[in-house]
Amino acid sequence: MKKCSLLIVSALIAFTSCDDLLSGEDGELSTNDVVLGLKTALNIGTDSSTAILSATNGYYGDALVRIPLPKEAMAIKEKMDYVRDYSSTAANVIDSKMDDLILAINRSAEEAAKYADTIFSNAIADLSIVDGLQILNGEVPGESLKSAADFDSLAATKYLKNKTYNSLVDAYAPKMNNALGKKLVGNASATSLWNEITSNYNGFVTQYGDAARLAAKIAGKDIAFNEVNTDIGEYVTEKALDGLFLKVGDQEKAIRKNPFQWASDIIKKVFGSVYEALGGNTDE
Repeated sequence: MKKCSLLIVSALIAFTSCDDLLSGEDGELSTNDVVLGLKTALNIGTDSSTAILSATNGYYGDALVRIPLPKEAMAIKEKMDYVRDYSSTAANVIDSKMDDLILAINRSAEEAAKYADTIFSNAIADLSIVDGLQILNGEVPGESLKSAADFDSLAATKYLKNKTYNSLVDAYAPKMNNALGKKLVGNASATSLWNEITSNYNGFVTQYGDAARLAAKIAGKDIAFNEVNTDIGEYVTEKALDGLFLKVGDQEKAIRKNPFQWASDIIKKVFGSVYEALGGNTDE
């Protein structure tokens, strides 16, 4: 029934020009209205999301978006028994820094999020939404529907991510790298903590890696002890953006669930047309 209602709404445009009637009560709904409504919804979502995530514990205190240690750090943790056997000094440094590192990574993400709203706003302003009606009707352009009754309440967020993710990474990376270099946990930054961990681990590998691998092999384990070199900035930037998109999606869902609770007239007009066509049911 959801899809049938949406097809009726969509059909109204199929036989009319871009400025013809799509939804009746609040006046005509044009293609320009649809695009403006979608961009307004995305701006509301990004503004709200950046405000939430830039607060203290915005990332760290939320299990859904908390940024975990990079896989390289997890690999080091898994080999700590061997590090401890051969170099207690390196092991002590690594052990003492791991918890601080995960906190510093998330504090850095919270710091960088203060600047994300402007970066997102620019991306949204430049976004060419050529499939506005399809997105409004809960479809992600280029993705096939699982069934005729499907309605994707994250369609606008997914479209934004598909179209802008790489450019957002490029624009956001400098802000994130700057935040990673700030002393946000005690007298240490995420970058300095990561450098201490990797330099101590790499020193262990250089001096004892072959012996540790042989010991592991004798114990029946095939473990490689390789030096760790990774761009923590790239990793944290991508994870932080994933968290932001998750929160933007939450806001899109809230708008679709009840567009009339928002102060924006264009939100009420555009999303209200679909809301009414579906009888107030726009949940997935």
